[in-house]
Amino acid sequence: SVLDKLEQINLIKSRGTFLFIRQEAGIDVVLYQIGSFYAEVYFEAYNKKNMRIKSFDDTSQLDVYLKQINITELKQLL
Repeated sequence: SVLDKLEQINLIKSRGTFLFIRQEAGIDVVLYQIGSFYAEVYFEAYNKKNMRIKSFDDTSQLDVYLKQINITELKQLL
């Protein structure tokens, strides 16, 4: 059976591992990992209303998140 959007979000939150949150143009994008794939949950930033869910298994789509990680302190340790 096909899950509705609320059931999908509950499944992602209960079985997924939160990885990152990013913002773009008034939208919060929350990234989760679930097994071998990733799910992005898009929310309107001002009211937290869910807009859509996007899932993928291509790790190249993680680049937008990796660019936001500050590794300055890590570089100093090396």
